[in-house]
Amino acid sequence: MNEINLFLKKVGYKFPKGFCDINDKQDILLLQSLLEQHGVPMYEVILVNEAASDIKNELIDAGYAPEDIIVKSSKQIRLLTKGNERKSTMDKLVADLGYTYNPNFKGSSLGAVIADDGTAIIVKPKERQGGLSAGLDNEQALVDGINQYASEGPISVTFKGENKTLTYANVASAKSVGTDTAGGKKADVQLLGEEGNVIANISLKKSNAVMWESADKRYKDLVNKLSQKLISNPFPTIGLRKTEKEGIYRLFNPKTNTDLSGIIITDLPNNENESIVFGTDKPKTVVIKQTFSPNDFSFSGSTLTIKSGVIFTDLSDVEGTEYEPILVLRHDVTRTASKGLRPIVYNKSHGYKDGNLKGAQSELTYAQAVA
Repeated sequence: MNEINLFLKKVGYKFPKGFCDINDKQDILLLQSLLEQHGVPMYEVILVNEAASDIKNELIDAGYAPEDIIVKSSKQIRLLTKGNERKSTMDKLVADLGYTYNPNFKGSSLGAVIADDGTAIIVKPKERQGGLSAGLDNEQALVDGINQYASEGPISVTFKGENKTLTYANVASAKSVGTDTAGGKKADVQLLGEEGNVIANISLKKSNAVMWESADKRYKDLVNKLSQKLISNPFPTIGLRKTEKEGIYRLFNPKTNTDLSGIIITDLPNNENESIVFGTDKPKTVVIKQTFSPNDFSFSGSTLTIKSGVIFTDLSDVEGTEYEPILVLRHDVTRTASKGLRPIVYNKSHGYKDGNLKGAQSELTYAQAVA
């Protein structure tokens, strides 16, 4: 695949933008012509670029800034963060996205995080790349912001959100727990009392994050069963057809014979939404959607007030809003067990705009998907 990357760089000047835009039909036609001259199958290049784009988009959906994600090749991505947060960032990638950690990966002293398609994500210090500091990791920003005021004795902590305000008394400290996802836990930060008792579990979502969870484990059976159905007995407007890659199929509309970018499964059961949003932590997790900065913390008397964006404490806080969970099944060339489908739970705003579907997507109800 490295040879293909070199080829694309070499012929880049032939394209109007200086590179091949795989979303531009004229660019694709030109690329196909150039490849045919060298005997290279078109589908190989499309799969390479699709996989790299998928991984970058997953990182963006998880709340990482696009400018901090650098695609170095078809199998390597560089993710920039603050130097002393490299390992915690790697731990979060494993916990949140289900990737694996390879401590022996060459080219980085800390190893690399390996995505499902084999892409290596190398976390590098942003300070050494010529850019500004990435700032504190969101969890650490909250933990440090609380602990600096609680170091001399317990305080009250008030999270002041746009939709509600929560106050916790007698907080002695805060700690990060985001890498512990066993049993469906969702908390990223815990507020602790003087005896180490857990006063509150808090799950953090950055302001720009649109993903609730990577749901391979949760919806494994649903996806495997549905993929078989879409091949053998498709819906009138949703099916799966073979690609040139063994075991991988692509979503398409049998009625129009056009590709689909994804399926949105609506009306997820309440018990699943409860688990997706709040997890299994005790006491029940509170979700705060905010990218914290030093200006969000103000201390007066013995009370720390923290600007907290949107706060979710109950399903009613997300139902009918842009944050309501939707299950999206999209194409993934690494998912041979599920015929090329991958399940991810997103905010509703990821799939809809003004009540209408975005892009070439289609809908199924949950009942249709599990039938």
